[in-house]
Amino acid sequence: MRPLRLSSLAIAFVWLLAPQLIAAPPDPLRWIPTEATLVIKIEKPREFIEGVVKRDAYQSLRKFPQVREYLESTQVRRFLQIVSYMETELGAPWPELIDKLAGGGIALGTVIGAEPAPTVIVIQGTDEAATTKAYELFLAGIRDESNRDGTKTELVKATYREVLTVQSGKEVFLARVGAAIVFANKQAGFHAALDLATNASANGVLTRSTLPAARNIAGKDPVAWAWLDFAKVKATPQGKDFFEATRKDVLQTVVVGSSIDAARRSDFLTFVLDQSPDGYAFRLRMPAKRAELDKAMAVHAPMNGEPGSRPLLQPKGTIYSQSFYLDLGYLWKERKTLFNPENLKDIEKGIADIDKLLPGTTFGNLLEMSGPYHRIVSVQTDEKLYVIEPGQRIPPTAYVGSMRDKEYGRTMDGVLRAAALLGSFQTGWKMKESMHDGVKIVTYRFPENAEPKYDDPTKLRFNAAPSFAIVGDHLIVGSTPGIVKLLIPELKKESKADGSSVVWRATGYAAGGAELLLANPEPTITQTILTQGIGLAEAKKQVEDFAAWLRTAGQLNLSIDHAKDWYELKLDWKFSR
Repeated sequence: MRPLRLSSLAIAFVWLLAPQLIAAPPDPLRWIPTEATLVIKIEKPREFIEGVVKRDAYQSLRKFPQVREYLESTQVRRFLQIVSYMETELGAPWPELIDKLAGGGIALGTVIGAEPAPTVIVIQGTDEAATTKAYELFLAGIRDESNRDGTKTELVKATYREVLTVQSGKEVFLARVGAAIVFANKQAGFHAALDLATNASANGVLTRSTLPAARNIAGKDPVAWAWLDFAKVKATPQGKDFFEATRKDVLQTVVVGSSIDAARRSDFLTFVLDQSPDGYAFRLRMPAKRAELDKAMAVHAPMNGEPGSRPLLQPKGTIYSQSFYLDLGYLWKERKTLFNPENLKDIEKGIADIDKLLPGTTFGNLLEMSGPYHRIVSVQTDEKLYVIEPGQRIPPTAYVGSMRDKEYGRTMDGVLRAAALLGSFQTGWKMKESMHDGVKIVTYRFPENAEPKYDDPTKLRFNAAPSFAIVGDHLIVGSTPGIVKLLIPELKKESKADGSSVVWRATGYAAGGAELLLANPEPTITQTILTQGIGLAEAKKQVEDFAAWLRTAGQLNLSIDHAKDWYELKLDWKFSR
């Protein structure tokens, strides 16, 4: 009985572990030649496609006429017919077919800079029988399409390394090896791919030292990722000229200096696409460590452990909010080391001209007293500023800047008042002071009973009543007093410890955009009537339906982070729940 029991236990053990013992399909990257400088891999094709077509947001979009028109186009109908035909011929619905034909992933390798770029695409299946049949159907489809359009393209069959190959025209080469299908646009690259597929000892892109590092910083479970050999890009004449020029360009130093510094220190770039029930995230990562950031880039990133940016301002009705770190005081103090002599001379001459207009201070002093944290916010409100309505509504917008020295607030009060006084000779502004939550707000209003001295046929000026206020260690400058009032309690409740490690971030809010659309629907209604030839009632209904859909679209976030081990640029789309 003992041998029988042991056999039974062994069978049960193998049965339980069978899923783990089944070998995973080989990595399609094994086909990509070592000459590739850009590699893209879709790890989970089915998950990616299902994640799109099963989204509530996608399904809701299908009811709109513009989307329906596209989905009923000849190209889309033909594609859906092909999918239906494949489902019938292969005996499985399309999600299962994706697993059978591409469950091992899809890989693309190409050479950046070549023209045309040699490219290899590999689709790794999990079911050899299904792959074989699909491949035969694909070849038959090429022949049928050739006969239909009259080109009579011949499929030339050959054998390379005992693999049956097919060539269609001058730039289509394809073959099937087991459950994998390879496509290429150049014979040399095609043969190199087959060399790799049939000779495990051959050198391919997987032997490149930076590719595993790129996959590592892509994260644990991406839907898709890509690797770019950035060392070769930087070695080109164009790459060398770009990085040399940016060292001398004042504007690029101020706007994107730290991002360029990270690129200068990176031999590869990693692109990542993540997918979750909440939405999508696209990330660009470079192996540029925070500790190695050029000290000159303190203009963009704090070097002493302080937050990289302050919290986003999000009062009710927010359409757009942005927060970033930009230390203009540091830029001014270190200007002699940051800028070349020619640029420095021009900058100091311009500053000297500005100083002549500033009451009791200099532009340099203002920069040194100002803080490094800056925020911008746009909000849809019901604020009514004037009896006269503007021809086009513009949502109120405000800038919030931090200050190192309280003297900055008192000085800016005088500077802004002086600037408004000069502006009043052209605008006719009338000043008014008011108190809100213990804070003084200074507002300048346009006159309604006088013709302007400037061109404003649509009365856009009546969207604004420029205002400013000092709240603690923050200066608020807003296009209306209402947005200033909204931000005062937001700033009062903040802690100095609040913030994020990211040095630049911005968010667009779909719900706020929907409210803006409904508050000013006439331009969109008119455009809908003109493009679709429908009546007013139907156009209004479409705009209302689109605004309702827009509320569900969530928010779009963009951020830049000089993290400990890498630089990251992240675009994140989160859906509303």
